[in-house]
Amino acid sequence: MRNLANKPTRLQETLVELLRIKEHPCISIIVRNDNPSTYNEKLRISVKTEIKKALDLLEENKYDKNITAEFENILTDLEEEIQYENYFNGLGIFVSQKVREIVYFPFDVTPKTIVDDSFEIRDLLMTVNRTFQYDVIILSKKRTRFLNGFGFDLREINHPDIPGGATDYLESKKYKTFDPGKTESVAMLQYVKDLDHFLRIYSGLSSSLILMGDIKLVSYFRNNTKNPGKIKAVIEGSYDDLKISEIQKVIKSKLQEIISRWEDEILNRVKKDIDALNYVSGIQEVWTAAAMKEGRILLTEREFKVEGWSTNNNLFIRFDKPEDEESNYHQDVVDDIVEMVLLQGGESYFLSPGKLKNFDKILLTLRT
Repeated sequence: MRNLANKPTRLQETLVELLRIKEHPCISIIVRNDNPSTYNEKLRISVKTEIKKALDLLEENKYDKNITAEFENILTDLEEEIQYENYFNGLGIFVSQKVREIVYFPFDVTPKTIVDDSFEIRDLLMTVNRTFQYDVIILSKKRTRFLNGFGFDLREINHPDIPGGATDYLESKKYKTFDPGKTESVAMLQYVKDLDHFLRIYSGLSSSLILMGDIKLVSYFRNNTKNPGKIKAVIEGSYDDLKISEIQKVIKSKLQEIISRWEDEILNRVKKDIDALNYVSGIQEVWTAAAMKEGRILLTEREFKVEGWSTNNNLFIRFDKPEDEESNYHQDVVDDIVEMVLLQGGESYFLSPGKLKNFDKILLTLRT
């Protein structure tokens, strides 16, 4: 049985993998966490209730008793693995006979429990794909804090693998040397090494990192990390006791700069394709190219949405319902294009309004 959570992937990558799964049955349990805290009894009860509901659905759909018993064991084991101490807004449990996965969502979710031949994750994937994600590390002598950013929202991750504060290293006998003058450098180098290791596992390779904290510790980390390119902004000062809302205010202007630079980098990536006319633009041409599996990198303005009807075996899109041929309705054509491109192994990015004004708000580079 595969457990996707063992892979150090970004949330979007995990959801795309789940989207590809086609098995029967696939159980999707999505629970909202109305009061994120270190110990939320209401959430624990909700999880138990939804697991029972999933098992009842298996019985209602006349699944073999052995299969129901197997899924009951899987769900019971997964329930014990849930990290309730994390401050997440939503929780997803996804189980089939080949997959078991717990996913934590840093945004509000719609609660549901569904048994089907695929996982119920499309809306979740679209929310993730439309929002800029990043990480924040706060360094101090007392403790190290790690936060996930989702747009302008932050959530703190309390994980046992996060290194302690710098003082823990400086006062540890393990890092004492015969030369007291070297104690600090030895201890701090190990601190950076441990933090690097943590980030390799729990932060995506391409994720932007905002570094905050004590000026000396920030300098140590910047000068000794093996992945300095992740650091997109540095904010020096004492922030280890700040509330999440206060941290959000501190990083707001830096975050806006990071997002703007990131968007420019994305546009630079596709410049060669644009110059070589190896792209299509406008919703109709982009739809057809995606339907024909020709898409590589999809760029869309963040607020762009449009309904439509696909015709001719879903190869073409129209904005009025055709009366003379069969068609399929699409509440949001953009979301369907995103799904097609991601499932084909392509990339999808949403940019600020106006960034694609010369391309009718949507652009798709083509495979060569």
